[in-house]
Order: sequence, then structure tokens, then C-alpha cells
Amino acid sequence: MTSSQADDAVPATLAVAGMAKSFGPVKALRDVSLSFPAGAVTGLLGENGAGKSTLIRLCSGEMQPDQGVLTLEGRNVTFASPLEAVSAGVVVVHQEPLLVGELTIADNLFLYDLGERPAYAAARRGDNVRRARELLDRLEMADYLPDPATLCRDLSAASRQMVDIVRALSRDPKVLFLDEPNSSLTHEESDRLFRVVERLRDEGVAVVLVSHRLAEVFSIVDHVIVLRDGAFVAAGDPREIDQQRAVTLMAGDRKRAVVESVVADRDLSSEDAEVALEVVGLSGEGFEDVDFAIHRGEIVGMAGLVGAGRTEIAEAVIGLRRVRRGSIRVGSRPVRVSGPGKAQRLGVAYVAEERRTEVFHAQTVGYNLTVRILDRLGRFGWVSGRRTNRVARELTERYGVKAASTEAPITSLSGGNQQKVLLARALAAKPKVLILDEPTRGVDVGTKAEIYATLRDLAHTEGLAVWFISSELEEVVELADRVVVVRQGRVTRDAPNDAGPNPIVAAAMGATEG
Repeated sequence: MTSSQADDAVPATLAVAGMAKSFGPVKALRDVSLSFPAGAVTGLLGENGAGKSTLIRLCSGEMQPDQGVLTLEGRNVTFASPLEAVSAGVVVVHQEPLLVGELTIADNLFLYDLGERPAYAAARRGDNVRRARELLDRLEMADYLPDPATLCRDLSAASRQMVDIVRALSRDPKVLFLDEPNSSLTHEESDRLFRVVERLRDEGVAVVLVSHRLAEVFSIVDHVIVLRDGAFVAAGDPREIDQQRAVTLMAGDRKRAVVESVVADRDLSSEDAEVALEVVGLSGEGFEDVDFAIHRGEIVGMAGLVGAGRTEIAEAVIGLRRVRRGSIRVGSRPVRVSGPGKAQRLGVAYVAEERRTEVFHAQTVGYNLTVRILDRLGRFGWVSGRRTNRVARELTERYGVKAASTEAPITSLSGGNQQKVLLARALAAKPKVLILDEPTRGVDVGTKAEIYATLRDLAHTEGLAVWFISSELEEVVELADRVVVVRQGRVTRDAPNDAGPNPIVAAAMGATEG
């Protein structure tokens, strides 16, 4: 089926024809033609770098195409800005929520008003909390968020995402792009979101869903469109393109070898190796009496429900959170860690959960790769540009970062390639211990397999101690040599990963297995 034949029986709310966009020598989108029908949920699938985010940006006025035509309800349109697109009914929920931390939930919900009618909106800010409560009641989402008077800087990642979703729905969209909308949400929260999506579909909205959680995508979509390397590959309904077929279409042959190499070769003998990191009786805000150790050459997966205290434990280890009592050892040495810089000097590297706080958005790929090791790339306070560029290129090649060059803006990279940059940056410091919080959030299946293969190689071949936190049970079972489960701030299970998922789920939920 060609893109123009995606569904002639259903009227297209939004369509693109011959759309193309390049960034220097990199062709992000190549002559793409497709449509999104009214009253339907379309799954837009593809690996990181396939062109999905670029297509959304072109459709929503964030950038302009090099060529191609955009039509909305049968009329050719050009959006000079995202605000123009929103006014026309084309709204985007981004993977990284675009919120102002110093404003309340209520103010962020009506932020579009500030852009359209600044004087009017400023005068009504005091009334926004009441309006926000009325909006949440109308959308039947009052219990999805804290009080609308809460500052957004105090929200969890999941709540920040939900604010962005509610704000999009407040605009009564004709076309709603959901770009990894549930990457920060629990399964229960995702179910709630999908109930809202189903209601929008019934009301005639064209919903476009981008997500790498394929099981969830296929539980709700009416149509599937697959992109690869910036080009249209296939379109059809879920009976024509099921999950297995979609994965094959997304990856092609390029990553088959990588995917096949990620097998269950867990190094269960690593417990006899030297201890790389150990915490004993660690207690602080959100966790209590935590004991566990990570050995050289071992991959430890930390599982648990969202809010169980896993991130808080990691932040305490690298000095971002105060430790009330307990001890931390790196190797055989007791240490006091005052911050991430001290942790890095001790040989402990950390990649945080939220990419938006880790990436230097105004800088290049090369800067983002080397910023933590600039002191090693020169002498007497002077940084060698030539050496920095060489190291950046080496890191790009080793960790498979797809970029036009190391001088390209980091914002020109897909989310998955930005994640690779953060991983490469942490590894550039040559740590003994690598801590990763949700390392494959928003990452496609092929890139996920590449990251798994890299971590296995670093641990089992080079002796790196890897500790990763993940809310995806499948990821923990697939990758970890040993699993530590945290529930309500305490370790409830610490065992080799040889018993399948059931004991992990039972320990995370406080249930009795069986």
C-alpha cells in the first residue's frame, strides 16, 4: 500500500505531499507523502532518526520544509510558527514537556493565551486556578494532577507530562500529535491517557501517536505508518502490519545482527569479582536502610514501581541528595560524595532520567560529548580544539551517534541519538561504575538493542560495573545479571536474574509470588 492510499474511505484531516527536509548533508525527510484521517488513531512508527520528529515539526510550524505541501481539511496551509498551528487546531504534545518551572500548573495550562493576548492573559492569571479546575473537570481529568496552584518545578516527570497533555487538550484540537506521551507514565497512567485518546477519536479528532512501547501502540491504533531513514516505508491497518512486521519494517537489515547478538549471556559469575560500589544502611529522604553492592563486570538492574525511591538512592550515591546515615564505598574505600563532579573523580558516572536537564541545548554535539572531560583535553587551563574535535569524533563513531558532524547543533539529533550522546559523554570519563536512570526511555527497538550490546560489552569484556534503573520489566529481565527491587524506599529483593519476571513483580508490589 502506498502512502497516498493509506485510507481513501476516511477523510484526511491533515496530509503532507512530497515533504522533504535536510540539515546540511543529512536528509531527515525524503519526499514523504501521507495522511492522518479524522476520527482515527494513527501510529507513526520508526527508529530514532527515522524522521518522525522532523515530520511533526514541519506539520506544526516549528520549522519549514525544503519542499512539499501541507493540507489541513483539504486546504493548503503554511504555519509560520507553532502558535499559528495551534490556532488552526494542530497541537503537539512533546516527549520533553515544554513547561515554565516557575509558573503554576494553571498558568502553564493557559500559556498559549499569554502568547496570543498577553495583556489579557496577564490580567487573568489570578483567575487561572479556577479556570484550570473547570478545565480538568470538563476533561474528566481532575484526579490526574496535583492542585493547579502547584509550581511546575515541584512536579514529577509523569505529572509534567500530564500537564502538557491537558494543555494540548484544552485547545480542542483537530489534529493531535502525541510524541512519546507516555514515556514517563506508569502503565496505569498510560491506560488513563489512552481512555482520553479513545474519547478524542470518537469526537472526530485525528490523533497521531508516536511511541516505542509497541504493545501499547497496537492496543489502540486504527492505522499504522512506518518511516525509515527519513522515507515512507509502509502504511496499513494493524492486521496488515502487526508488531513483528512493524519491527522488521523499522529496522530493515541494518540492525538485525545487533538485535540477534543481544542474547541471554548473563555473567552470573561476576559476584565473585571485586566490589566496585557498595552501600550499607543508606538512608535519606525517600529511602531507608538500603544495602546492596555492584561488582566489576556486573550489570545490576534496579526495578520497582514509579515513586519507589530508586532515583533517590542513585542521587544520594552521586551527591545530589543528602544522606542521613549509612555508608558508601567505591572499591574498598569509604567515600563522602559532595556532588556529581566528586563522584566522577571517584570513578562513578551518572546519566539522569530526564534528557532535557542533561543536554546543553544551545551547544553542539561535540561540546555535549566532551564537556565533562574538557580539563583533560588541554594544558594549563587551555583546551585544545583539535584534540577536543578528535575525541568527539571518536566517541561518535564508537557509540554509533548519527549526526551530520560533531559541529551540528545537539537539537538537530533525534531523541535516541541525544541519549547516545549522554551515554558516550558519561563513558568518556572512563568510569569504574556507570549509573543509568531509565537509559532507553523513548528509544526505538533497534537503538535499544545497540545500547544493550554496548553495556554488555563494557561490563562483560572491559569490567565496567553497570547499575541501571528501569520501569520496563522486559528491559530488566533482558539486560540485568542481577536484580535489586525497591519498594517504598527499601530493598525487597536482591538476587541473580535467573527466575524470570514473576518474583520481580511480586517484590515490587509487595505481593506473595504465586
